Amino acid sequence: MKRHTIFYVVAGVLVLVLLGGLGAVAGDRREDADEARANATATPAPPVDSLRDCPWGDASCVLALGIERALQANNVDAVLEFMATRLFICPGGSPEGAGGPYPLCDGAEKDTGRTGLFFGRRYSEGGAMSLEGIRSLVQRFLDDIDANAKDTVGDGRLRLYAFSCSTPAIRFQNVSCAREGIILSAIIGDGPSQRRELLIFWAAGGFQGRTLPVVEVWDGAILTNEVPILFQTGGVLPDLGEVYAIDQSLR
Repeated sequence: MKRHTIFYVVAGVLVLVLLGGLGAVAGDRREDADEARANATATPAPPVDSLRDCPWGDASCVLALGIERALQANNVDAVLEFMATRLFICPGGSPEGAGGPYPLCDGAEKDTGRTGLFFGRRYSEGGAMSLEGIRSLVQRFLDDIDANAKDTVGDGRLRLYAFSCSTPAIRFQNVSCAREGIILSAIIGDGPSQRRELLIFWAAGGFQGRTLPVVEVWDGAILTNEVPILFQTGGVLPDLGEVYAIDQSLR
C-alpha cells in the first residue's frame, strides 16, 4: 500500500512539473509573438537619411552621408568598406615620372599584379596605392583637422559640402553620373600653415546593380576663386566637372 501511495505522489509531482514547464513555454511563445507583431508594425529607421537637396537620387546621397558620418566618428575602416580596389600590373623598374601604378608597385618585378586604388592631390601628382596606403592618407587628413578653427566658409569640422560629376552617364547605365565626386572639406594644420582643404571620394556607377563603389581618393587645396563654387553657388571646375554645392540649411 505504501508503495502505491509513493508512486501516486511521485507521479503527481511529475505532472505538476510538466504542466508548469508547458505553461512557461507557452508564455515565452506569447511574448515572442507579441514582440514579432510589434516589430512588424514598427517603421524601421534608415541607417542614414538622404539629403533633401540631392542631385542624383538617394543612392549617391546615402553613400555620401555614410562616408561623412564614419569620418566624423574617426572610423576610417568603415569608409574602406565602400571602396573597390582594382588589379594593377606592375611595369617593373622605377617610376620615370609622376602617376602610374606607383607607389603601389614600388619594388615589384615586371608583370607582378597588385591591388589598390588611384589617389590624387589637386594640382599636383597622383598615382596608385594599396588600401593600407589609402587608409593612412585619410587618417592623416583627419588627424590634422582643427575643428575649433573658423573661416569664411564656417567652422573647421569635416563636413560634406558638395557633389561633382566629371563623367555623365551614358544611356545604358542605371545611374545619373558615371563618375561622381563626394566632396568634403575641413580646416587642417595650425599656425601660419592652417588652411581649408578638400577630401574627395570618387564613386563610379556601373552597368549592373545600384552600388556606387569608391574607386579613387583625392585631397588638396582650394583656390580663392573656387570658394563660391564649392560652398555656395555650384558651377564648373576643370578637374571636378559640374559641381553641385549643398545648401547646408536643408540638412
